[in-house]
Amino acid sequence: MKIKTIKSALTILALFAFTSCDVLNQVSSSLPSSIPLTESEIIQGLKEALNVGTDKSVSRASTVNGYLQNQAIKILLPQDVQNLKSKIDGNSVASAAYKAYIRKFNGGSDLFEELVTSMNRGAEKAAKKASPIFLDAIKSMSINDARGILNGGSTSATDYFYGKTNQELFSAFQPEVKNALGSTGASKVYKMTYDFLSYDPAGLGLTTVGKILNVSIEPSLDQYATNKAIDGLFHLVGQEEKQIRSNPYNYGKKILERVFGS
Repeated sequence: MKIKTIKSALTILALFAFTSCDVLNQVSSSLPSSIPLTESEIIQGLKEALNVGTDKSVSRASTVNGYLQNQAIKILLPQDVQNLKSKIDGNSVASAAYKAYIRKFNGGSDLFEELVTSMNRGAEKAAKKASPIFLDAIKSMSINDARGILNGGSTSATDYFYGKTNQELFSAFQPEVKNALGSTGASKVYKMTYDFLSYDPAGLGLTTVGKILNVSIEPSLDQYATNKAIDGLFHLVGQEEKQIRSNPYNYGKKILERVFGS
């Protein structure tokens, strides 16, 4: 009887031991790996974070009102055009001339309001073309100070990417923005705004609005709009990087979990 009792007790202990081992193994497998990250993993993780960030950012920016209704990235009038608008509002002669000008050349619609809308529509349209441009830049990026970026601020990878690739991205992206500005009417509206400075209020060839107001603006909108479109995309990429760093497990990417979850 005692022998049977001892055997039963040993069996129970053995089952408990095996069950405990299974539980421990399951728990330990769910814990972050204690194996240090390699430089290769860090670089891969940072590039994947930027890849995910740019994809999501391009998707958000390229929707209708992606720029126009997002106050953080909405493209406003260039400073010199804003200055022109303010001077028109503050000068009765120029204001009357402006009203006559838009009635004659733009059906009475305000050029400045149309310009803001059409610029943002252009940025939204151009953003659709940004993904392959960003992807090429990410692939060619070399990160020597990978750990510094990983352990830096919440947008340090985005900031590094911006600093290293901004000029190349501008050159590649500007033709897309220029085409988009043309298709949305922004270029046409801007030309009418620019030509207003040469408008003669009296029609006698004595003076122009530009001389009356002592103001000038850039002849083209392309550079300004391209810079603002890129800045807006990078702002969104930075927001995505913050999300990835705070919760990398939401993205279903093992390398993000390994690099940012450790």
